[in-house]
Amino acid sequence: MISDFRIKVQGFTLIELIISIAGFVIIMLGIVAVISNTFSVNRQQGTLISDQDQARKVAFTAMTELRNSVASNVGAYPIVDASAQQLTFYSDIDGGLDVERVRYFLQNGELKKGVVKPTGNPLTYNFASETVTSVQKNIANGANPLFYYYDGSYTGVTDTFIAQPVNVTAVRLVKVSLDISNKAGVANTNKYTVTAIGTIRSLKTNLGN
Repeated sequence: MISDFRIKVQGFTLIELIISIAGFVIIMLGIVAVISNTFSVNRQQGTLISDQDQARKVAFTAMTELRNSVASNVGAYPIVDASAQQLTFYSDIDGGLDVERVRYFLQNGELKKGVVKPTGNPLTYNFASETVTSVQKNIANGANPLFYYYDGSYTGVTDTFIAQPVNVTAVRLVKVSLDISNKAGVANTNKYTVTAIGTIRSLKTNLGN
C-alpha cells in the first residue's frame, strides 16, 4: 500500500503581510530618527565648539596686539580711546617698520576691527583710509561693556576696573569680555562668554607679564 503524504504549507495572509511591513517600517523610522538626531546633536556641538574657538582666537589676537602697543610713528600715546565698547591703540600688528592704528569696536551686533597704516613722508595717519573688517559676529553684550580697564594697582584678586570715562594714561591692563549668541542650536545654551586679558608692556609698572 502506498501512503499518500501531503504537505500543507501555511503562508502569510494579506493582512499579516501588511502588519509585518508596517511594523518593519515603524522600526526603521525609529532607527533613522535616532541616527539623524545623533548626527544633528554632534553637528550642533561641533558648530558651537568652532564658534567658541573663533571667539577665543579673536580675543587672543586683540590682547596680543594690545600687549605690544607702543607710541605711534608721530609720537601719539599708545592708547587712543578706552571706551566700554571701543578700544583704539597703536601697535605694530604686521611685523613691519610702521606702527598701525588699531580700533576694535561694536557695530550692529558685530565686533569689527579697523586698521590705519601711516603713509607719506613724513608719516601721517589718514583716518579716512581705515580698513574695517568684521572679526566676530553674533555679539550679545548689548549695552554691557566689551572692554574693562585697570590701573597699576590691579592685583587680580578683585575686579576693580576703572569707571568710565577712562583716563587712558591710567590704563595698564585691559580685559575683553565677549558675550556670543549661541547660533548652533545647542539646548540650554543661549550664549557663552569668552574673556582675555592683556597687559600693555610699554606701560606696565608692577603688573606681571
